[in-house]
Amino acid sequence: MENLSISTTQNVDIDYQLASVGDRILANIIDVFIKASYAIVISLLTFRLNDSEPQWWLGLIMLPVVFYNLLCDLFLSGQTFGKMLMKIRVVRLDGGELNFGACFIRWIFRLVDISFTYGVCALLTVVIGGKGQRVGDLAAKTTVLKINPKGSLSGTAYVEIESDYQPKYAEVSLLSDNDMQTIKEVLLIASKDNSYSSIGAPHPLVLKTKEVVIKKMKIKSKQPSKEFLNTVLKDYNYYHQ
Repeated sequence: MENLSISTTQNVDIDYQLASVGDRILANIIDVFIKASYAIVISLLTFRLNDSEPQWWLGLIMLPVVFYNLLCDLFLSGQTFGKMLMKIRVVRLDGGELNFGACFIRWIFRLVDISFTYGVCALLTVVIGGKGQRVGDLAAKTTVLKINPKGSLSGTAYVEIESDYQPKYAEVSLLSDNDMQTIKEVLLIASKDNSYSSIGAPHPLVLKTKEVVIKKMKIKSKQPSKEFLNTVLKDYNYYHQ
């Protein structure tokens, strides 16, 4: 499976796995099944009314099918229910939060990628492009990534802290949940990479992340990089519990 390096909002480059074509196809099939099931149920309920008059409100009830992908991507953080089951997610290439504009562009381009070309355009673009992007992704500057089952992209800022824990940096108030998630991701990556710990050197990602976090917090710290980032995580949770 191919990897893609994405720069987070902290200017830290992290490699993620691209969602495979198979994952995306299966996710789409699941979503089609969900939309079709909804449409069938609504149709059966309407048929039971046995009313020959045009049901103008039927169009309103069917709107969730039309806007399903747009609404899911927007309110479920880049996931439809199909993507959830396949553990994949839409993300922006610049590492920022997925916004309405990007979601709308991806949704409207489904007409070209999937509806008008029966998915052939999307398939060819994803395979040939090399960054897991269909035409809608290219226009919205997004891609679809595989979510780490341990919580890579789906992780939160939460870490467990001791009941008598005393915070060290009140300046963590200058950081956001996204900053904390990036810190957790960096620490996870560093813990899996033994190439630096075996020689007693700190991981480059950890060093760079500490440098960026210190600048954001406008402080100085002599704590070792890994210890500092763990302290920041705990402090953040202390003030937000």
